Amino acid sequence: AAEQTGETAQNIASESRTWSGGAAVGFLSNTPDGTAVALNLHADRFLQRNVSLGPLLQLGFTEDMNQVGFSGQGKYWIDISQTDNRAKLVLQAGVGFVHADHARNDTSFLIPLGMGVDYSMTQAIGLTGTFLLNFTDLDTGARSHTDVLPGLAFGVRF
Repeated sequence: AAEQTGETAQNIASESRTWSGGAAVGFLSNTPDGTAVALNLHADRFLQRNVSLGPLLQLGFTEDMNQVGFSGQGKYWIDISQTDNRAKLVLQAGVGFVHADHARNDTSFLIPLGMGVDYSMTQAIGLTGTFLLNFTDLDTGARSHTDVLPGLAFGVRF
């Protein structure tokens, strides 16, 4: 079976099917309303074993603000040695837009750059941790201008 040969969920996704998806929760700092609870949803279409493209939806919530970011992401997956191909370092970059509704609404460009770790628990499920720096130009009113939104999220990939 795949488990016995060292294949992982990411390897199987890239070889036996072309799509993988996932969800993560965490925090997004420096939003127009401070630190937000974050929910990230993503999909990856593998073009090669170590290269994928796909959408990333980032949602941020505070008591007084909702923020939505959508981008197309490119990812490069690097094997971490001595993990039997289970762990990958994932480098990613993208481009899209972000909208926030604090004080007044604003929509701006979004350039998420980040890195993470993906660990395959089984043939079909992986655990993820991702750090993103989201570059933007959001300005939703008095003293709420932001240029960089750092985020950290942990989740699953299937």
